[in-house]
Amino acid sequence: MLTKENFADVLVHLGFTKENNIYTKKFENVGCVLKADFANEKLIYPIEKGFAVNDGTTSNFLHDENFVVFECVARLFEKGYRPEHIELEPRWSLGHGGKSGKADICVKNKDGSPYLCIIECKTFGSEYKKELSNMKEYGGQLFSYWEQEKATKWLILYASDFVLDSGSKGKKIITSISTVNCADDPNLLELSKDEKNDTKYKLYKDATNAKSLFEVWKETYEQKFLGDIIFNDDTVAYDIGVLPLKKKNLADFTRDAKIVNQFEEILRHNNVSDKENAFNRLIALFIAKLYDEKKKTDDTEVDFQYKSGTDTYQTMQDRLQRLHHDGMKEFMKEEIFYVSDDYVKNVLKTSLGENREQLEKELNDTITKLKFYTNNDFAFKDVHNKTLFYQNGKILVEMVELFQNYKIVDSKNLQLLGDMFEQLLNKGFKQNEGQFFTPVPITSFIWKCLPLEKIIFDGEKNEIRYPKVIDYACGAGHFLTEGFGEINKTIENLNLKPKSGWERGCIYGIEKDYRLARVSKISLFMHGADEGNIVFGDGLDNHENEITIKNGMFDILVANPPYSVSAFKNHLELKNNSFEILDYISKDGKEIETLFVERIAQLLKPKGIAAVILPSSILSNSSATYIKAREVILKNFALHSIVQLGSKTFGATGTNTVVLYLEKNDEPPVKSLAAKDSVSAIFSSDDLQVAADKEVFEKYCAHIQVEKEDYIKFLKDARKNADCSAYKNHNYFGMYFSDFVQSLEFKTAQKQDEKQKLNSEKNGNADANVNENTRKAFYRFARKTEEDKIYYFSLCKNQKVLVVTAPNDNAEQEKFLGYSWSNRKGDEGIKPKYEKTEEKCGLLYNKDDEENTVSRYVKDSFLGIYRSEGKLQKYLSVCALPDMLDFSRAVFDKAIKTNAKSKSAETEIKSRFKTKSLEQILLPVEGKLTKIEQKQIMQEGKFPVVTQESEKFISGYTNEENCVTDLPLIVFGDHSCTFKYVDFPFVRGADGTQLLKTNQKEILTKFLYFYLQTIHIYNSEKYERHFKYLRTMNIPLPPLEVQKSVVAECEKLDFECENAKNEIENCKNQIEEIMANVQGEKKRLGEIALYATKRIAYSEIRAEDYVSTDNMLQKCEGVKIYDGVPNIESVIEYQKDDILVSNIRPYLRKIWLSDRSGGCSPDVLVFRNSDQKKLDSKFLYLSLCRDSFFDFMMSGRKGIKMPRGDKNTIPNFFVSVPPISEQKKIVAKISELEQKISAAKAVIAACPERKSAVLKSWLEQAVFQ
Repeated sequence: MLTKENFADVLVHLGFTKENNIYTKKFENVGCVLKADFANEKLIYPIEKGFAVNDGTTSNFLHDENFVVFECVARLFEKGYRPEHIELEPRWSLGHGGKSGKADICVKNKDGSPYLCIIECKTFGSEYKKELSNMKEYGGQLFSYWEQEKATKWLILYASDFVLDSGSKGKKIITSISTVNCADDPNLLELSKDEKNDTKYKLYKDATNAKSLFEVWKETYEQKFLGDIIFNDDTVAYDIGVLPLKKKNLADFTRDAKIVNQFEEILRHNNVSDKENAFNRLIALFIAKLYDEKKKTDDTEVDFQYKSGTDTYQTMQDRLQRLHHDGMKEFMKEEIFYVSDDYVKNVLKTSLGENREQLEKELNDTITKLKFYTNNDFAFKDVHNKTLFYQNGKILVEMVELFQNYKIVDSKNLQLLGDMFEQLLNKGFKQNEGQFFTPVPITSFIWKCLPLEKIIFDGEKNEIRYPKVIDYACGAGHFLTEGFGEINKTIENLNLKPKSGWERGCIYGIEKDYRLARVSKISLFMHGADEGNIVFGDGLDNHENEITIKNGMFDILVANPPYSVSAFKNHLELKNNSFEILDYISKDGKEIETLFVERIAQLLKPKGIAAVILPSSILSNSSATYIKAREVILKNFALHSIVQLGSKTFGATGTNTVVLYLEKNDEPPVKSLAAKDSVSAIFSSDDLQVAADKEVFEKYCAHIQVEKEDYIKFLKDARKNADCSAYKNHNYFGMYFSDFVQSLEFKTAQKQDEKQKLNSEKNGNADANVNENTRKAFYRFARKTEEDKIYYFSLCKNQKVLVVTAPNDNAEQEKFLGYSWSNRKGDEGIKPKYEKTEEKCGLLYNKDDEENTVSRYVKDSFLGIYRSEGKLQKYLSVCALPDMLDFSRAVFDKAIKTNAKSKSAETEIKSRFKTKSLEQILLPVEGKLTKIEQKQIMQEGKFPVVTQESEKFISGYTNEENCVTDLPLIVFGDHSCTFKYVDFPFVRGADGTQLLKTNQKEILTKFLYFYLQTIHIYNSEKYERHFKYLRTMNIPLPPLEVQKSVVAECEKLDFECENAKNEIENCKNQIEEIMANVQGEKKRLGEIALYATKRIAYSEIRAEDYVSTDNMLQKCEGVKIYDGVPNIESVIEYQKDDILVSNIRPYLRKIWLSDRSGGCSPDVLVFRNSDQKKLDSKFLYLSLCRDSFFDFMMSGRKGIKMPRGDKNTIPNFFVSVPPISEQKKIVAKISELEQKISAAKAVIAACPERKSAVLKSWLEQAVFQ
């Protein structure tokens, strides 16, 4: 700030000269002198020239603020304000107590009348900010002064400082200036005169005191501040006002500006409920602004602005209409009707003296167009009379002022624009169209994964082949603009220069929504791709008008197409295209994404590549349309990579999605036809002559683990229609037999055989062709699926796939993605973790460390390099595509399993030993197999009860004598997919248990138990019976000595696990003992901790910081991420180190010491430490983790089925509180024990993987080579 210590330097900087300790400056332009007498500490103003100093308190060195006043007066003189028009500290009577108030500086008008402006000076920094806050709260000092001088035109809050100038290494004066316009807007004055106007605006002209003036400023003018309108280079003395806005003054969008929030607030306080319409108007404004910026030079004034004080609503809207007319013509090649303000004047001027009939016709035609043909492109509200025009004009002004100071062309932050569109569409048509916008970092990532150099550079000719690119559902155009930029960068990295206008025949987008089609086109202009092509139409159709889009035309397809659009088929109107999948979609079907999959195959050239975001269900949904979509992928493409994105990728949608990276087959020859030929050869001949056919057959047999001779026998039997009963127990074909006898085909064939048998008996030929139809039906049943399997195996047998899986944990997802989402009110949208997201974003891409990014791994997969090692190993796996398809079931739905590498027994453990299906090695369990219901299970009894529940090994007890004694065996939970090895008499629970017993001479039950723990059961995450899948799985049968070795090693691991569990129990007991022996003053909980009850809006917290009883874990285990979106508007605020306790069913012991801030449901009690100096929060938490606390809660409970604690009683719980030093020692001891518990838990968590490694080391072929 300006102080006595630096004031002399300030004066020298201002051009003052020193003589006899007096600093003087003469202002020739206004004929006066300013002096600063340091000897007497006096500030000397030119009173002899008419300068008025009403009070000497500002004419000395006593207050730093006086230096600011002096510096401001010097600037006024420099600007040309005359001394006789400046007055310091006029005194008025203010307030109810009649206290006097003194304005720092008052500047009169040129004619000497009061006042042009009143200036209140403050020291720079906190004092200025404090007074600015006062102005926002109640008007501050300036509004009180204005009450005394109602003729004042401007109120100015002023501060200055003397700081280092980094440019010159010297010092400079900087200022903070906030200005309030004291004049009513002429348009609002006009609107207030209209008797039809129902909306009454408060106006300055009607205000009588400071309070009412402030209310007008707050409610009508929304506390609008202007900046420096008095000292700016573009202003002259006495003629001040809103400065002309020049293009060079436009700034980039900033997140702090909270544009989205302000936009919605304008709609809210103006009662604009139609947000779809508002979105349309916003696009029109952007077109006008974009055209304005494109056509203006830096030093020219922009037309896209509201010129306060000079503009009427008509003049401003006329400029906007002209800009919009010219912009639509240039950008969209569309003519829209526009009538200029001087239209009639020009018509009359050209028509006078000529045929008046022509004039009449011209005017009538124009008026007809105005009445019936003109759409008001800026009508945020319905406009059909003068009153509504003015009401809409006010909204339009606010919208223009919101955007006028920012630049769109070459803006560095287009994500804010995307955020705005997304939020508006979330509440409007987006949900009906299955659309959502792709975050900019994801569009960047997807493009950085593509092998652009390989596609566009011809090394032999050293020239560029510009690729044809399409996004067939382009939305706001992010993929197109990002692709344009990435292609240009690739060319520049090759030391070549991109050809100007190359996008003309290469960049194509299709968008069904006309509003978004306009946005896409504008976005291309923003990014320099002026000649890019946007088609307003359906991305599923071909187009042959001005812009041609047809099949087999494109090198690159990148898109995020719509999905899950209900009953879309009823509205689908394709003129130039057709789809095979369409026949499988019902009228009410919503799986439109499957058509977009087929569309990829249509649009791409051979060797063309695609990167498409699709819902995860595209890989696994078993309905016919999704199966057909996967068939399209497998038939037409090499599937190079699958990137599984987490639920936080798209913010509020919470949708699990995948990015498929595809390369279309290089044809001819047509790969799918060659596969058909192989299938035909395999099923028609026992002696394959073509090497390719032999390779397919041999690899297929090896993959399904069936000997070639067995398979050839099956083929021969099928051709001869031989007896098929032998296949009932076959380790592979047995699954077909099992499914066949349950099928309609079997029943039909049986009836045919019965009929045939009766006819034969009548004819005396009873033994002929027994079960002929059943045999035929079985072979037909099995052969149909086998042909399908071999066909798709042939297509994918040599393919590998890189699978990238984003983490599930929210914090890990943010690290992986490089951004997070906020739903905090006023700050919604994406939050990048890096300043330059175009260069670095999480683990997705990094310009400075490309080798260790996901994009590098995906790009390499296109080049035939499939890697999963390195820093990102835990997110990566490389799978053989055949391993990702399930060939082991009788139903072949082509589901693509992304977990094949890590969970599938067939891919994880490749046994060197012979195998049998599980059902082939099982023996019937002998003896009593009584089942008892859950309600019959007791806490105590003679025999234990084993059920399928995963939480407990023994679920309870019974006195039922009929127990299972044929031991040992494995209890399999048919629904829960749990395995339990049991070697003691027990009674079986009647809740879906299967008993697995083996011949101990062939396979040890315990070996089988350990092996089954490593496998992945199909659909295990779904509630259904799973034994039908388990029984067909192949089980290795190594020698018994090997089995015993496996069992011994796995039992050692179980022993370690058991020790770890004991360690956990021991540590918990020690913690309980420590807390039970705490000695200290007994205090009521209510004395040392208070309930936190402050409510905040749910929108103010992050979704992952929401806590309810549902996501609190039992037994004092803390919290997990809440699954879903709660249907609430407000939450109880909690802070770091608060203690959260579930008040519902306290016996579940749900409690958490918070490590962050957030919000919780009212059913969660929040205790806040009253005094951090006397009470350690973790000590209090440990005191409440005990059974005694939860028992106390239960003792005062309310309700029976869903008991909850009594909030009034709980604070009466007594806590022993020792001195703070003792508390910290206790916490330190317990923290050591908690670390031991964590280590023990890690041992338990690692046990399954270690067992799997033991099995692999003994069973896999590689170990014995």
